[in-house]
Amino acid sequence: MNKLVVITTPCFFAEEAALIECLFAEGMSRLHLRKPDCERDELEGLLDKISPAYYDRIVLHDWFDLAEERALGGVHLNRRNPEAPPLYKGGISRSCHSLEEIVRYKPVCDYVFLSPIFPSISKEGYGGGFSPDGLRGTKGIIDDKVIALGGISPRTITRLKDIPFGGVAVLGWLWGNDPSRLAADRLIKQFKQLQVWL
Repeated sequence: MNKLVVITTPCFFAEEAALIECLFAEGMSRLHLRKPDCERDELEGLLDKISPAYYDRIVLHDWFDLAEERALGGVHLNRRNPEAPPLYKGGISRSCHSLEEIVRYKPVCDYVFLSPIFPSISKEGYGGGFSPDGLRGTKGIIDDKVIALGGISPRTITRLKDIPFGGVAVLGWLWGNDPSRLAADRLIKQFKQLQVWL
């Protein structure tokens, strides 16, 4: 397990671009820009504030045409946006919620998320769908192309150490309930707490 993926909060907030750049500087593997209700110009506005040096590590969940326009790292498919644009040649990742979906989509994606591993921190009532013991017996399904998502924190990540995930994705534990109040030093401290376990 070596990838640490960060998913943005659904809302935009002050200093978001600056905090994102701090995370990249600290070793964030990938940033998933997930703003499901945003307008195209809002997403462009956030990208305008992030150094293009990091663009190849940014993945979009919406407004996929921007991925090619800005030479971003890829697009992320899910139930809301299940198909990549026609003739799209960039990176593709996908959300999976069952082992069957992993078997189906892993061969045609660069990597996939499997969730929810533990009860979600950011989505109240979205419980863990997999037991670590059950995942240990999935011979060949979980590998370095599968990223664990859902309830990831320093407390839960230790329970995944002997499961061959390629990494973890974090959202709620990192950003908390009010990301607009985050200071860069606090964010980096929390980020480093997760890095210790990778």
